[in-house]
Amino acid sequence: MTATIATMYPLPRPSGWAVLFAEDSDKDLDFDEGFEEDDLHQSKPPSRRPLLWLLLLVLVGGVVYWFLNAPTRNSPNSPSMHTAESLEEAASGPSVEEMFPPMFHENQTVVLTEGLQESMLMGNPTNSEPGPIVKAGEPLTILDGLQQLHGWIYQVRTITGKMGWVSEEKLKKS
Repeated sequence: MTATIATMYPLPRPSGWAVLFAEDSDKDLDFDEGFEEDDLHQSKPPSRRPLLWLLLLVLVGGVVYWFLNAPTRNSPNSPSMHTAESLEEAASGPSVEEMFPPMFHENQTVVLTEGLQESMLMGNPTNSEPGPIVKAGEPLTILDGLQQLHGWIYQVRTITGKMGWVSEEKLKKS
């Protein structure tokens, strides 16, 4: 019976493809949904706060350095005008009347004076570093001389190649 009813009253049935193409094409396909979210979470420009902290640290360090090294005017330890003048005279070196010629010259061989058994040489002309120890009678070669306030000091080299500085009073010609 069903075959007769379907043949008697045919119902128009659209095909499946026709239904798909017949859908409403006014739908707005929103492909830029992610862009709206990015606008909300947009990154901020980098902060300049670390740069300001660094600048402040350098400024504070400079002020502290200046305070520690600045000369004070009313300090009880500051030298008076008379001592400042005497310090300037001493720093300028001995005057022409006080200068005296060196007793020894370069490449001259010398020895320690007889009263000394052994002596420690200075490591530098200011006597702030120790140098090698030399025995009495050991020949020393003069390399250089330097005049200081108390007299001449000489840079010497031993036979073994050790070098140091010694004052003129401790030396005699060999």
